[in-house]
Amino acid sequence: MHILTDVSAPAPHPQGLDATLEGGWRLRIRAMDETLLRIVVEPAEGLPLDRSWMIAPQGDVSWEGRHRDDLAGFAPPATAIATQDAATILTAGAFRVTLRPAPFRLAVEQKVGGEWRPWIEDRATGGFALAERGQRIRHFHQRPESDRHFGLGDKSGPLDRTGRRFRVLQLDALGYDAEIGDPMYKHVPYLAVQSGGVTGGLFYDSLAPMTFDLGCERSNYHGIYRYVEIEERGLDLWLIAGPDLAAVTQRFTRLTGLPALQPRWSFGFAFTTMHHADDPEAQAVIEAFAARCRAEKIPISAIHLGSGYSSRGQRRYVFTWNRAKFPDPQALFAKLGELGFPSVANLKPVLIDDHPDYAEVRAAGGFVKDGAGAPVVEQFWDGMGSYLDFTNPETVRWWQARFRKQVLDPGFDAGWNDNNEYEIGREDAMATGFGRPFPAPAARPLHALLMTRATYEATRAHRPDRRPFTITRAGPAGLQRYAETWSGDNSTSWHTLKWNLRNGLSLALSGQSKVGHDIGGFTGPRPSPEYLCRSVEMMALHPRAVMNSWKPDVAHGAAAATTPWLHPEVLPEIRAALDLRTTFLPLIYSLAHAASAEGVPIIRPLFYDFPDDPGAYADQDAMMLGPDVLFSPVVTEGAREKTQYLPAGPAGWIEFATGLHHPAGTLVTVAAPLGRPPVFIRAGAVLALAAATPDVKPHDAPARRLYLAMAGASGTGTGRHVEDDGVSFAYRDGGLLDLGFALAWSPSGADLRITRRAGRLAMPAASDWRLDGPQGAPHGVRIAVED
Repeated sequence: MHILTDVSAPAPHPQGLDATLEGGWRLRIRAMDETLLRIVVEPAEGLPLDRSWMIAPQGDVSWEGRHRDDLAGFAPPATAIATQDAATILTAGAFRVTLRPAPFRLAVEQKVGGEWRPWIEDRATGGFALAERGQRIRHFHQRPESDRHFGLGDKSGPLDRTGRRFRVLQLDALGYDAEIGDPMYKHVPYLAVQSGGVTGGLFYDSLAPMTFDLGCERSNYHGIYRYVEIEERGLDLWLIAGPDLAAVTQRFTRLTGLPALQPRWSFGFAFTTMHHADDPEAQAVIEAFAARCRAEKIPISAIHLGSGYSSRGQRRYVFTWNRAKFPDPQALFAKLGELGFPSVANLKPVLIDDHPDYAEVRAAGGFVKDGAGAPVVEQFWDGMGSYLDFTNPETVRWWQARFRKQVLDPGFDAGWNDNNEYEIGREDAMATGFGRPFPAPAARPLHALLMTRATYEATRAHRPDRRPFTITRAGPAGLQRYAETWSGDNSTSWHTLKWNLRNGLSLALSGQSKVGHDIGGFTGPRPSPEYLCRSVEMMALHPRAVMNSWKPDVAHGAAAATTPWLHPEVLPEIRAALDLRTTFLPLIYSLAHAASAEGVPIIRPLFYDFPDDPGAYADQDAMMLGPDVLFSPVVTEGAREKTQYLPAGPAGWIEFATGLHHPAGTLVTVAAPLGRPPVFIRAGAVLALAAATPDVKPHDAPARRLYLAMAGASGTGTGRHVEDDGVSFAYRDGGLLDLGFALAWSPSGADLRITRRAGRLAMPAASDWRLDGPQGAPHGVRIAVED
């Protein structure tokens, strides 16, 4: 490994500075915005890819990608350069960077409260090193022992990544260990680093495989350090200013693209299983399941179909129909529509080698190719096949045409992009690159992103007046622009249930907060009655709640599926947990609006909202739903109570189920019977909740229940609620209702002021609201509506 030691001739640039490194390498530092700084270390020929698909400050990029040096969407600040001894100091916006030679290294400070404070610093023995004759690059930082590290997408284990080594590489990680397994499904080379009381973000804009070592490796010669290794020549690093985690998270999300606001029905409880669509009588099985949901009064919003509609034997043929199992798809969709169920189709990015369209796609050059120009044939999960090359416009056109004809036209409402990790093993594999080919293994996440985009845009074109809904299992930073995601093929175990909670919170801190986990566990044994109930409970307040299973060893055919009524003895408790979801869906949807507009995560760890409380950083089985709701699901077998730390700061916390008031900054132990996971409301909060819990279209239950979290003799509080038609884009030009709530109470009574923040939808009258609170319906509340 060769450490870059020499740096010479630092020269001013209108946006920063340029410097020459040894061996023809060079350094470029660019101030992109007041809170964004870009550091490029590149060989003489430039970075391997001169385009980015993850950086999207204007919301999206062209299919061909965005040139890395494009300034559109940024407002570069003024810069200043000074010298001190042998160091060069660049000041730009919220950053001050000190460049030192011999060896080449950087130190970065952030401006906090008008003062410069140290944040990160490269290793004193050299910050950058070339490995394998310059085919890989490592970036080394000094690592104070007190540093904390968050992010990296769907990684396992505690949210603080310190002491771990992670591989950023998409894999189909069936049955992963949610505590220690790695790598997993996403490619999010982003860290939020807390150091010395200052938080900032580091985003390495590369699609190549990477390693993040956050404290595993030690060397007596280099002190305590961390490093990032990128498996290509050069790095493009974005620094994101804080000074706190909330600011960094929002700025990173904006940098990579704000989340799509998906239709309201996609936030309801949904169901899928491979066993139904794989059954020889699949259509009859699915119709019977849908009818039973209504008979059992399960509050379900949608049904997702596994890929069995396209299977013959064990092999899947995307964009085909097995008419033996599905003799009349139109009748199926008519039945689902009659029962009020949107439907979602599972899609695969591989054509098995005997797929009826294989020759056509091959002739169009639509597959990832080897060095000789022939399709790369790889092991897929049901046979040998070839991956579609979504950097070829012909492939995109073919995909969208087939998706419309075979999926949307028959009656599906949406597409589910699955098995799209692109595990390409051939080192000579090439992607078309929109006319500028590049090695496919170095950009696997890009295909997952573009596959999802192709599905999203085709769905929108099919019904331009409706918001598209789509899902993806894999992809890089930026996938939130098109889709929701989930933690992949989890296992049925209490261990997984506990650690999945953190997997999802890590995704939320990484820009992807419309997330959930397969209810009941995807693979492994049948869930026990208690486990199934607790799994439903945990997803009750997550943005995505889908029951999904594949358990071929537990029974034959459709009987192997995990269903809501699998264990009748806990069905009342499961219904109660799903009713809790319906109750809070208006809040989840309002938070989705904020995520789409501002980049604020829907769910987050406690320390996101309470960064100054040391107790909030302890590893715990809990999360925040927005700023006012603390959710503490039970993840321990046999437990019927839960001990939870309630962060300091609010006037107190109110237990939603009982109305009991608990002091802030304390540990409390509360009852947690099956069907009633602990939920705590910040004292003073005003929440708009569902006024009823219907089992048909529960996502459309009107939000006309106002929960006033009044505690103590007097106090004040606020709240916000956003609603729209749930399906169209009208909210973008005022077709919504954005309400603000202001509450004050004292021994003489309570006053609630409801004001219009934005939107043109009709304002509810004071009498439209049903008031609720810790002790039931509060008395003497004076309501003033200001339109």
